[in-house]
Formats: sequence, C-alpha cells, structure tokens
Amino acid sequence: MKRFFWVILFLLFLFTLAFAQDTEEKIAENFINLLLEGRYEEASTFFDDSVKALIPSSKLQEIWESINNQIGGFKGFLGVRAEDSGIYKIVYLTCEFSLMDVDIKFVFFNKKIVGLLFQQAPPRKVYNPPSYVNLDSFEERDIKIGKELPLPGKLVIPKGDGPFPVVILVHGSGPNDMDESIGPNKIFRDLAWGLGSIGIASLRYDKRTKVYPERFLESEEGYTVMEEVIEDVIYAIEFLKTIPEIDRNKIFILGHSLGGMLAPRIADLSKDVSGLIIMAGATRFLEDLIWEQLNYLVMLDGKISEEEEAQLKLVESEIMKLKDENLTQKYAPSMTILEIPVKYWADLKSHDPVEILDRLNIPALIMQGERDYQVTIKDFERWGRLSSKENITLKLYPKLNHLFMEGEGKSTPEEYFKEGHIPEYVIRDIGEWILGNK
Repeated sequence: MKRFFWVILFLLFLFTLAFAQDTEEKIAENFINLLLEGRYEEASTFFDDSVKALIPSSKLQEIWESINNQIGGFKGFLGVRAEDSGIYKIVYLTCEFSLMDVDIKFVFFNKKIVGLLFQQAPPRKVYNPPSYVNLDSFEERDIKIGKELPLPGKLVIPKGDGPFPVVILVHGSGPNDMDESIGPNKIFRDLAWGLGSIGIASLRYDKRTKVYPERFLESEEGYTVMEEVIEDVIYAIEFLKTIPEIDRNKIFILGHSLGGMLAPRIADLSKDVSGLIIMAGATRFLEDLIWEQLNYLVMLDGKISEEEEAQLKLVESEIMKLKDENLTQKYAPSMTILEIPVKYWADLKSHDPVEILDRLNIPALIMQGERDYQVTIKDFERWGRLSSKENITLKLYPKLNHLFMEGEGKSTPEEYFKEGHIPEYVIRDIGEWILGNK
C-alpha cells in the first residue's frame, strides 16, 4: 500500500459533509484536520448514506496513508482559495507535504462536498532552464485551444525566418498541467524550450482533466481517451494551421506515456500529422502495466507486508474483471474499475497502437528509457516489431527513467522529486529527426 498512490494518479470521490453552518473553506479544513488526527471513523460520518458503502473509514484511511507514504508527511496548510463554477463552489486547500505541495480540490454544492481531487500544487520554486536552452532564440505566447472547453497553453515560436516545423506535446496519464510538472521537474517545458532553441516550434497546454475535472465527475455515460486527450489534440492541430509562422506541412505529435500510446491513433484521425515522436509509449493493456508497476513498487525494499499482499489481491480481483471477454455486457459504461470507467477500459482495448502505426505510412521516432518501470522494455520490444520499416526509428537510453531523466540503479517514485532536466542528447535526437524529415 505504501506505493499504491502511484498506481492511481487521478482520484475523484463523492462526499457529503455535515457542517452546513460553516463556510466551504472551513468545511474543507475541518475534513483534513480529522484525517490528520486519524479520526477516520468520525470523518466517515460526514458521508451521505449512499456513499458510505463505497468509502468506509478503512478506505478513507487507506487513501490518506498511501498519499502520506508517497509524498512524505503533512507539514501544514499553505493557503486556501475559492471560485464559483456555475452551481458549484470550488475550494482549493493548498497543503505542504515533505516531497511536494498538494492542492486538495473540493467541489461543493449547497455547502456539501460532491467531489474531491488530490493534485500537485503549482511549484513555489523558480524553474531553472537547462544549459541547452537559449531564451533569446524564441518567443513564447499565451494561447487557448478548444471550443466549448478552452484550455490555456503556450506556443513557442523560434525567432528568424519561418515557417517552422511544430511539435504538439501530448501528456501522460493524470490531470497534468501544460509543463507535465512532477515535483520540481517540468518535462514539457524542457522539451518546448530545448526544441525552440534549435528552431522547432511547439504547442503545449493544460490537460482537460486538470481544467475541467467536474465534467468527468458528472459524466453519466463514462468517458474515453477521446474526451480526455484526443479531441484537444485535434483542436490544437486546427489551431496551428492558422498561425503564419507555422509550417502546416510539418506538424508533429510528441506523446509521452499515455500520449505516446495514443499518438498513432491521433495520426489515424488527422491527415495533417507529419510524424510521431513516441516517448515511453505503452503498447500493452493498461491493466497489465498497472499490475506490473504495483508489483515492482511493493517489492522495491525486497519484501512484502501482509497489508501490501492484501492490496495486491484486491487489485488482482479488479484486473480479473477487466480480463472478462464480456466486460461491456456485464458492467455499465460509467461503472468504475480501478477508479476508471468501464467505457474507458473497453475503448483502450479496442485499439492496438502498434497495429495502427504499422498500417500508417507515417514516420515515427520511438524512444524508451531502459530504467523505466512504468512503461518497460516489453513495450519497446512490441514497437520493435516495426523496426524493418524504413520510416521507423527506435532509440533506447540506458540511464533514463520514465521522465527521461538520468539516474543509476533501480528507478523509484522518489527520484521523480529530485530536480533535474531531460538531457541535451534527447533534445538533439528529437530535433535532428524532425529537421531530417523533409
């Protein structure tokens, strides 16, 4: 359980709270104080009867303890802010933990909590660009993409004579910001600024699940990666075609992790994609990766506790549901398994990224860190089945982890919170490949 937090990155739960006489900000603080005092049974009495069966005190304790185990102990409240969102009131309670700051997002309706999300807070530490970034070689513009659900983003345009090739950066799992920030690290900013320094434009933006999480919470029919990821990439492509400085014949998709898995599917939907950069793109079923990750994490210290063994059995029972050939007949689309709707699981299972890329006549650069425990060599080997195709390039990096940052020995979640940058040779490999595609 001590590392289970990393298996489920996006947690949404329904709550009802009894302190109607307090402000929403005070209710949020009271709730967290009860968790800090270990009064889980008392905290569970805040739940509506319809929710108690789903989140008993033992489940609440498991969630809170797993978060503390992964990002260090709670150190204090940093602040609170609130905003109105239609009929809802949103409260962000920013908390400091040993390894990172967390925004605990509460969604209120009539002073009752109907949604809860744990997400990384904006970093307090100033980002220090890597040495290969030349800030004088490009400009960065604030932009918005999307229609009904616009997303804030950044467009990097190199200085000089265009038009320039451009890369759309597509996030991995979870409610990521435009920099794909993890702890002090900003993977997508490294990529955008690094590529901008060598004459390649880029577009990055906050993920829809970060900006509009309530839309996913309220979904009665479930959702898929179309709503989570793909629709916004298509909007980004259309947006870039209107920018004079962009070469509309050289629009590339760079997908990391889940984004890498979905990159061939995006190219299959858009005739405007010139090529793909797939960084740690999964090729196997998501539930197989989750099972592999969880086993890796609980065995990092060389032993497994009874509590961890029980957690493994619980996850295994959920995975067995996903292995059922009659998944969609047995369960409603909006029913969640491992916190993800059945509709989402079924959709992913119906699209094999390797098969899609194999039938597409499109160049691809496929990159993998050898120390990556989240997406592993097994996935890279499946991509390797396409190595005989002239337009497919595969790169394996011995020192890199899932974030494409260097390290030694076994990779751990804790190393994600050590400040670092994507190495210059990764930026150079991407840049040379893009500029070499005429």
